[in-house]
Amino acid sequence: MKYIFLTLLATFFFWWDAAAQEVWSLERCVQYAWENNLSVKQAQANVKTALLSERQAKASRLPNVSANFNAGEQFGRTIDPTTNQFSTVATGFNSIGVSAGVNLFQGGLIHHSIKQARWDAQAAQADADQTTNTLALQIAQAYLNILLFEEQLKNARERVATSTEQLNATQKLIDAGTLPAADRYNILAQIAQGEQAAVQAQNSVDLAYLSLKQLLQLEPDYDLRIERPSIIIPAEVAPEELTLTPVYTTALTTQPNIRAADYRIKSAEEGIYLAKAAYWPTVSFGVNLNSNYSTAYKFPTGYTQIIEPALPVRIDGENRTLQFVGDTANIPTGIRTVKYLDQIDQNFGQSVGLNISIPIYQNGRVRLSVERARLNVLNTQLQQNQVRQQLKNDIQTAIANARAARKQLEAAQRTFDATKIAFENTEKRHQLGAVNTLDLTTARNNLDIAENDLTVARYDYLFKLKILDFYQGKPLTMN
Repeated sequence: MKYIFLTLLATFFFWWDAAAQEVWSLERCVQYAWENNLSVKQAQANVKTALLSERQAKASRLPNVSANFNAGEQFGRTIDPTTNQFSTVATGFNSIGVSAGVNLFQGGLIHHSIKQARWDAQAAQADADQTTNTLALQIAQAYLNILLFEEQLKNARERVATSTEQLNATQKLIDAGTLPAADRYNILAQIAQGEQAAVQAQNSVDLAYLSLKQLLQLEPDYDLRIERPSIIIPAEVAPEELTLTPVYTTALTTQPNIRAADYRIKSAEEGIYLAKAAYWPTVSFGVNLNSNYSTAYKFPTGYTQIIEPALPVRIDGENRTLQFVGDTANIPTGIRTVKYLDQIDQNFGQSVGLNISIPIYQNGRVRLSVERARLNVLNTQLQQNQVRQQLKNDIQTAIANARAARKQLEAAQRTFDATKIAFENTEKRHQLGAVNTLDLTTARNNLDIAENDLTVARYDYLFKLKILDFYQGKPLTMN
């Protein structure tokens, strides 16, 4: 009872661990990678940078406003900022100002800068979409590789179990004297080969999981297990009936890298207008408010009159007295420093201005910039043609690979069916003693090879079909 209880307890914990373990579907793997893969995050950062550039280009239409504050002490022969007169007295000064300006006309520079930034942002978004699509295709390949290697591992273990049963049956025949003892060694060799194949398949499974974890940005020791859906080869899909033109036409509308190339041409065309903008005059409007303060700015507190003594004089033969009265404006009774806010108020000044800058001769730089922009458009068009041609080549290759994989699957299926019949016949003859164990082992090995080839062909054909779905804009699923 004790051993029975321990066995049940171990079984329960094994079931609990398996139930608690997360099982990831292909759709979940793709979604998780889109949220965590570093390449996707980098592409999204590029999109945000492009959007910021677009916002900055739009902000060029708004006026710019700035304030300045300047304070210090001047020595020696300097100019008093409040009186504009030379002074040799150390003077403290302070100036403040606010200025604003807006560009009224720049030859369409701002308008075309905004349009170019918008095209660049759309191109960056298309690049990000292309990154996510490519990543999804890589994950689908890694997912199918795991399914393939797990299927091979399952087959290898089943072969070991079958060979073990065969060994037990053969041993009984040997003990009964029906078969020679040497037949046992052939089966042992077959078991060893099966165990070796199982080890190789397990290594392939581990490496495939590691590749998937790297795409998902998961730690290597993360206990990841994928969902094992029913792999059904769609019978309605016939690669032989697919032609380049309809698939290519569809791909032109679904592939983000095609849109990105188109957007970059639009951006390059705006570059020509930006270069030509330097031919036109620049008109800007500005407003300025300013004031200043100086410690040397003094103000008299009062004035006094100076009366000179009377002097006797003779005017027109008559004796008279003459008395001089001093100028009150030049004889202050006291001096005080004007307060800071009073000086700021008294020295407050304003200005409004319109500036027009007309380019006359710029050493041919504008003309060269225009030519460079036109060459950039030509290079961008060539890049677009290269992207389209590469897409066409990839689709041609994908269709050819799908057709070849379909034929390979059909051939592998025929080989497996024939090999299976041959093995079953050899097994029956072996039970009757008509063939030896070596012939049975050889037939078994041929069946194992045919089964493995069929498994590989099935998954290879399925992945080739997923590639065609990718170019046609269909979602990647195992259904």
